[in-house]
Amino acid sequence: MENNDKNPKDVHELLLSEDEESGKTSYDDDEVEDTRHKGPFFTTPVIVVLVVLALSGIGLGIIYSDPILTEQFEALLAGELGEYKEQLRKAQEDRIREIENLTSNKYGSLTLFYSPRDSKVIIAEKKFTMDCSAHTDETLLLECLRGQMDYNQNPVERQVDNKSLHLDHEKKEIIESIPLNDIPIQEASEDRTIIYRYEYQVTIDREGYYPRVFYMTGDKDRPAIKDVEMLFWTQRGPGIFAVDFRGADLMPKPETAKENYKLARKDVLCVQREVEKKRKEGKNISDSTVDGIYLEVLNRHGFKTFGEWNRIDEALNEDKAWVEEFNKELKAHKCN
Repeated sequence: MENNDKNPKDVHELLLSEDEESGKTSYDDDEVEDTRHKGPFFTTPVIVVLVVLALSGIGLGIIYSDPILTEQFEALLAGELGEYKEQLRKAQEDRIREIENLTSNKYGSLTLFYSPRDSKVIIAEKKFTMDCSAHTDETLLLECLRGQMDYNQNPVERQVDNKSLHLDHEKKEIIESIPLNDIPIQEASEDRTIIYRYEYQVTIDREGYYPRVFYMTGDKDRPAIKDVEMLFWTQRGPGIFAVDFRGADLMPKPETAKENYKLARKDVLCVQREVEKKRKEGKNISDSTVDGIYLEVLNRHGFKTFGEWNRIDEALNEDKAWVEEFNKELKAHKCN
């Protein structure tokens, strides 16, 4: 008798679906994903590339935010980095040379001569300061040193001693001149960040005369000072500075010039009488010749110009009583 019972295994095989028989399994669409390419995205090569790109971006940002770095980078790209560095070196040398020139020590010499020679000469030294020590960068330091000195500051002042301050007027002492040798015009600190400028106010005074005031400076751009004669230091040679001082003859006040005025008027009167006599004799004497003789007479009695003479003449003629008395003296004057 045949046994129709089947082995469970064989029964399972009989129950397989068509898909199972074909070796396929049915799944939902969401479950049919190909997982062959799944894995971490930030692998080592990717991280390296991203870091390089980030650093490159930061580097370019730094370069283009600095004008100097920008110039260097562009010179590098153009293949001119060596030439660019040479230009930088030369520019630095030029800056250093200009700083040295602007801060160099300068000294000057001059001789004061004047009349009357027993006048008192007051020499006031004024020291101004330009402080650029806050600038450590050469470019900023140079820009500061090129600036204008602040003359509104209160300078350090001192009086320069000289022989005219110690004359014995009772003994009628006089001096021919006052030499000032190697007096400072400009000095600088050792690190060349602070400049000291020296200016000199020279007052020449004598009792009975109008004083004259001179102001000596090495800065030709300095604002003018009222009621003084400005004199400027100029370089005459290597390390040699001088001012164009042509002497100072003080103008006498009318009362001081009165006696010289009387003597000059008498001499002029004699010249007038002589010229009138010669012309009556038929001699041709031009007015220009007469004016030249008049000026010689005035100079002999201390009047340098017709303008100075006219000023004294006008002032003395304001005293009508004195003029009347002097006219009587003139009429009685006899020429030699």
